[in-house]
Amino acid sequence: MDAIAILGWIAATRAQTGKKVEVILFGHSIGAGVASFAAASNTSSDLKIIGLILETPFTSVADMLRILYPRRWLPYYYLTPFLRSSWDLRQYLSQIARQPQRPRIMIVQAESDEIVNKEMAPEIKDIAVRNKFTVDFFTVRGALHFECMGHGGFPEWVSVFVANCMNR
Repeated sequence: MDAIAILGWIAATRAQTGKKVEVILFGHSIGAGVASFAAASNTSSDLKIIGLILETPFTSVADMLRILYPRRWLPYYYLTPFLRSSWDLRQYLSQIARQPQRPRIMIVQAESDEIVNKEMAPEIKDIAVRNKFTVDFFTVRGALHFECMGHGGFPEWVSVFVANCMNR
């Protein structure tokens, strides 16, 4: 709700000036779900989501529960029906794809991610490509879950991504 409130505030503030605003959303790990949810929920005509940066994203909380707690005898495996937020990127990307304009998507995967399964970021990329998004995909060699942003190439990747979003 905070992400949606921030987008609402940005749209309302810009509406007072009579200017439309373009936004690039960034989310790391669970924040990738929050950023994608916010993009999927955007209904403001004064605010255009032009980019979505997903750093070490996972497909959904339900998938993460099954990966982190794979033993069926553990109660966590069965908690997905009780989740308040699914952060399901499959669903959010499908919703965003139905909007008039699709944002460009940047996905950054940590090669040695100790938290998120290595197949999730490529799956998110495949879903985005199937939904006709333009996708920039990067893998940070040897990086753990929280190390991508510290990679020497990360600032340039983001700079080029932002420039590409602005030049659409």
